[in-house]
Amino acid sequence: MFISIDIGTSSIKIILSNPNGEIVKSFRDEIPLHIPQQGAAEHSPNEIYQLVLKGVKSIVKGFESSIEAIVFSTYLHGLGMLDAGFNPISNILTHLDSRAGRVQSLLEEHGVELYRRTGCPPLFIYPIAKILWLQKTSGLDVKYISFLKDYLIYRFTSQKFFTVDYGVASGSGLLNIYSLRWDDYALSIAGVDEKMLPEVVEGAKVLEYMSFPEIGLRDKVALVLGSFDGALQNIGYSIYGDEAILNLGSTAVLRILSRNVILDRDKRMRFFCYYAADGYRVVGAASNNGMTALEWFRKVFLDNIEWSLINSIVEGVELCSNNVVVLPFVAGERFPYRSPYLSYIVVGLGLSHEKKHVVRASLEGIAFVLKAMAKALEENGLSFTVAHCAGGGCSIESLVKIVSQSLCKSIAIYDDNIARNASSLGGVVVAMKALGYGDSISKILLDSIARSKARVVEPSKNLCLIYDRCFTRFETLVENVIRMLSPNGDKE
Repeated sequence: MFISIDIGTSSIKIILSNPNGEIVKSFRDEIPLHIPQQGAAEHSPNEIYQLVLKGVKSIVKGFESSIEAIVFSTYLHGLGMLDAGFNPISNILTHLDSRAGRVQSLLEEHGVELYRRTGCPPLFIYPIAKILWLQKTSGLDVKYISFLKDYLIYRFTSQKFFTVDYGVASGSGLLNIYSLRWDDYALSIAGVDEKMLPEVVEGAKVLEYMSFPEIGLRDKVALVLGSFDGALQNIGYSIYGDEAILNLGSTAVLRILSRNVILDRDKRMRFFCYYAADGYRVVGAASNNGMTALEWFRKVFLDNIEWSLINSIVEGVELCSNNVVVLPFVAGERFPYRSPYLSYIVVGLGLSHEKKHVVRASLEGIAFVLKAMAKALEENGLSFTVAHCAGGGCSIESLVKIVSQSLCKSIAIYDDNIARNASSLGGVVVAMKALGYGDSISKILLDSIARSKARVVEPSKNLCLIYDRCFTRFETLVENVIRMLSPNGDKE
């Protein structure tokens, strides 16, 4: 049996899985998001650690002698500060924290070179930007820098390891994507000594065989670092080559796994390249404004009605919402439009419009952001035939149909329980590789995944052509708004 711990931006999910990927037991709890000031979005590392302990204890009970490995998945781009005793002196600033947007222009000066080295465009979401911002504003006496997972491992192993996997490290803007070592150029920009950072290791290998009596595991089990949640979705679904993962979770993401480092040839640097696990890189783009934006819209304007009712609202509304366009950037944006200044904007409303037009346009706005990502990838030789859906948004029928028409791609839908636990199952695959169940993660296909594909949503070519025309208008609006909102009047 395998314990797979997945820490997302809104919740922690832990599963107990057998080698077939069948979920025997599960645990889920919300992670409190702290917003002490405008633009902030923080997690308490100690609160998360306590949730991990609580969840693992619940999962282990009754299976104490059956656990082979524990594996971790966490979100990317978190940054926290530690003192000399490895105690947190700040919360973890998540990718939703936009305050580092104030120093993004400093990164822009080094943007192309940073991107060439790290695979990370000069963006406010990255820890390198957060470090620069904190240096200007916090006055903290920082001895060590944390990306969350390393702190959890440090606590979980009773202070034995201050270590992070290549995957999480590659989302910091500080790791060289080729050498998989902390990059001297990036460290010099951030003003960080390498000694302040956790040791980086391969996440698809056993870190140590350990016992954890405090959670009921007295026999030694393998501790595997895993990777970050996005890469593990691809790995869990066993999606490689010319197929992609479409994540409709808090963020909206397109990802393709490749053995090669692939960077955008365009100066806009519209997508990332991170390390995944076992020699694979993950190439793609992630929007801040996936279900985060849609849930906000539903709460503020629709009184939290059920998604099934939203499906019925948009049914019958013509494509492109009768010329209403929504720019769905409630949390700024990182990909493929690099601007912390973008916001939620509705364009084109008139007397003839009703609520249903704005609802459909909100779904279309998310779909158009994903279409812009696909366009950037295709311009760099990364086309895909099918997108495999992961995340809670996959259960919203109207959203999936609109995304399929906009991308003009088939979308594979999986059992909801599988879709919501794809990252955790990816962790199981990585743990199995670490324990020798296969000589490559690509050779390990979980039976539960193979059985759970429920259906495939197919696009209509005629509707694709309509959305192509609407997308051109959407992109023009986004570019104009970025120029208008940027402090310098230019695209950041």
